[in-house]
Amino acid sequence: MSIGTTIKKLRRDRNITQEQFAEMLGVSTNAVSQWECDKTAPDISHLPVLANIFEVSADVLLEIDIAKSKKQSEIKEFTAKYAEFHSQGKTEERLNLCRAMQKKYPNDETVRYYLMRVLQNGYIDESFDEIVMLGEQLMESTNMEYKMGAIRGLCFTYLHIGDRAKALQYADMIPPTEDLHLHVLEGNELVEHCQNYFWKVCDKMYLYIKYMLDCTDAEYTHEEKHAMWETLYNIFHMIFTDKDFGFYNDRLVRISFFMALESGKAGQFERAMEELEKLLIYLENYKGFTGISHSSLLVNKIKIGQPNIAKSSEETLGHAYLRYLNNNEAVFSSIKDTPRYLNIKERLSNL
Repeated sequence: MSIGTTIKKLRRDRNITQEQFAEMLGVSTNAVSQWECDKTAPDISHLPVLANIFEVSADVLLEIDIAKSKKQSEIKEFTAKYAEFHSQGKTEERLNLCRAMQKKYPNDETVRYYLMRVLQNGYIDESFDEIVMLGEQLMESTNMEYKMGAIRGLCFTYLHIGDRAKALQYADMIPPTEDLHLHVLEGNELVEHCQNYFWKVCDKMYLYIKYMLDCTDAEYTHEEKHAMWETLYNIFHMIFTDKDFGFYNDRLVRISFFMALESGKAGQFERAMEELEKLLIYLENYKGFTGISHSSLLVNKIKIGQPNIAKSSEETLGHAYLRYLNNNEAVFSSIKDTPRYLNIKERLSNL
């Protein structure tokens, strides 16, 4: 309860209107209304007069706020002391500290969160039920740190007792950016999960580099952009060591095109031509792609079939990149009439 709510309650309990109350204090009715709506608060100089009108002590007027402030201060000291003990490896001291605060503030979620953390640090077997109870309570928190911490804690707690099915339920609740399945899965499921990471990370890196280099505020030079695309190109080849790119021939077409584009803008036309010719190779490999069972060691459990493939247009990739070249003809103006460049465009028209 705020001081405004306290004033409103005391005024009504004594059947004093806002107008009468304002006159007693020598303030406007609007000022009283603002206090009671918690839009503003009375000046500290009004406290003795308020206490006299209501026949209560100033402490009564401020009781709730003082208690709240005191609690916040104690919680802050508690978390600082907890961190100090944690940095020193003092687990028992952390537990005793949490138990003391739990007695004082049994419903405080900060206390629950830190208690759950310390109970997981060597006390799971004897405190399993309490950890689960604390975790389920914290999952209702609006504080995302506490909520995600509770999910992680419950996952590892169930994993500790060998209940992998339950641990997996909580692992599924965590966003993909924080992968708990890595700790829960076993055998072929674990291997396939890890390999899926390597397979998917290629597309993630492509997307992140594309957005990063499209950001004009970054002010990368054409050579810097080319170097980043080339790095990604090399990463694809490091993961797919058998050149079993499959669907990712599509991405290598795109990467090769962006490399050629930056080479052209940097005046490196011979390099640009070589990269456009690489584009043709990956495009020819991708043509008619329906599926693949990868053989490279990092992804040799991964199979990609037609249901995994999506297209955004009926236009063939060859025609799309021929259009891109025509739209960026100024970049390649120095080579656009050479037989080698014209041959590239001709081949694209047939893919």
